[in-house]
Amino acid sequence: MSKSNMDLLEKNSYKWLVLALATYSQASATFVTYGVAPLAALWQQDYGLSQFQTGVLVSAVNLGPIFSMLFIGDALDKYGERWLIGVGSALLGLTMLLASFTNNYIALVIILGFVGVWYGTAQPGGSKVIIKWFPKSQRGLAMGIRQTGIPIGGAVAAALLPGIYLRFGSSFAVLTQTILSVLGGILFSLLYRDQSITKINNGSNRTFKEKMITIFKNKRLHPIFLVGITMISLQMILVAHLMVFLAEKLTISISFSGKILSIVLIAGMIGRVVIAWVSDWLWKGNRTIPLTICVWCAILGLIMLLFLSNDWSIWVTIILCAWLGFFGIGWFSLFIVEVSERASEDSIGLTVSFALTLNQFAIVLAPALFGFLVDWQGSYYTAWICLIILISISGFWLMFSLAVSKKTTNNMIQVLPEKRG
Repeated sequence: MSKSNMDLLEKNSYKWLVLALATYSQASATFVTYGVAPLAALWQQDYGLSQFQTGVLVSAVNLGPIFSMLFIGDALDKYGERWLIGVGSALLGLTMLLASFTNNYIALVIILGFVGVWYGTAQPGGSKVIIKWFPKSQRGLAMGIRQTGIPIGGAVAAALLPGIYLRFGSSFAVLTQTILSVLGGILFSLLYRDQSITKINNGSNRTFKEKMITIFKNKRLHPIFLVGITMISLQMILVAHLMVFLAEKLTISISFSGKILSIVLIAGMIGRVVIAWVSDWLWKGNRTIPLTICVWCAILGLIMLLFLSNDWSIWVTIILCAWLGFFGIGWFSLFIVEVSERASEDSIGLTVSFALTLNQFAIVLAPALFGFLVDWQGSYYTAWICLIILISISGFWLMFSLAVSKKTTNNMIQVLPEKRG
C-alpha cells in the first residue's frame, strides 16, 4: 500500500475518533450546564429560594455564552480547536466546582454566569471540528451524531444529579459534574490533532471587525439566522411550557405530561441524526431543502396543537408531540451545517458563534415572552399563533432564498456553454 493510501486510511479512521471526542466533550459540557436546572430545584428547597431566584440561576448559565462565543469563534479560526475546546471544557468544570464552596446566592449567580462563559467553547468548537474533518457527503450525519451530545448530557444530568444530591449532598453532585467535564477536556487535548496555524488561517490576516462586516454583508446567511432564532424559540418554548399546556388542555397529571415531554425530547434527538443523515443521502449535501421542510412540518404541528382537545385519542396527542419534537428539535444539526457551509472559509468558527449568539438571546427571552403572552391573554391560543407567524416568516424567507439560489445556479449553467462556444 502506498504512503498516500495509508495516510488516507489513517485520516478516515481518525475522523471517527474525532467525532467521538467532540460528542463526549459536548455531552460532558452539557451535563454541567443543563444539570444546573435540577440542581436549582434542589437548591430552592434547601435555601428557600423563590421561583424567580431559581429561574435566575438557570438564566445565568444561558446568559454566559452571549458574552464569550463571538470571541471564542474568532480564536477558533485563528488558533484551532484543540486547546480552546480542551481548556474550555476543563475550566467549565473547575468553575462549576466553585459552586460547592458557597452558600451565598449572589456569588452562586456570578459563578454560574462564568460557567456559561466557558460553555461558549463547546458548540462552535465542536461544530468546526466536524466541518474540518468530514467531507460534505458525511457532514450531516456526523453533525447529527455530535449534536446528540446535548440531549444525552441533559438527560443523564436530570437522571443522575438529583439522586446524587439527595444521597451525598450538593458538593458531591457538583464534583461529579466537574470530573466529567475536566475529563472531557483532558481527553480532547491529548487525542485531538490540530492543523498547522498556517493552514488554519488559510493565509488570511483579516481582523475581527473585517470578518464581522463580511458576516453582516453575507445575504445568504440572513434567512438562516432568522430560522435559527425562531426555531430555537420553538424548541425552548416546548421544553418550558408544553408540560403545563398539556396538563391544562387535556386535564392530565403533570407527571404524565412530563412523560410526553420526554417523548418529544427523544424524538428530537432521533431527528437530529436522521434528518441530517437524509440531507447527506437524499439531497446530496443540500441542507436548505430539508431545513425548509423541517420549518413547515413544525408549523403544521403547531397548527394541529391549536385544535388539541380531550376528544382526541391520547395516542394521537403523543404522535403529534413526537412530530413536533422530531422536526421542532431535530432541525438543529442542519442549521449548524448550513451556517458553516455558507460561511467564509477563514471565519467558520466566528460565523457559527455569531449564529449561536443570536440563538442564545432567543433561548433566554422566548420562554419568558411566551409565558407573558399566556398570562396577559389568559390562554395559550394567542401565544401559539404569534409563534406560528414568526416561524412562518422565516420559512417563507428561506423558501425565497432557495428559489433565488436555484435561479442563479440555472443561469450559470446556461451561460457556461455559451462561454465555451
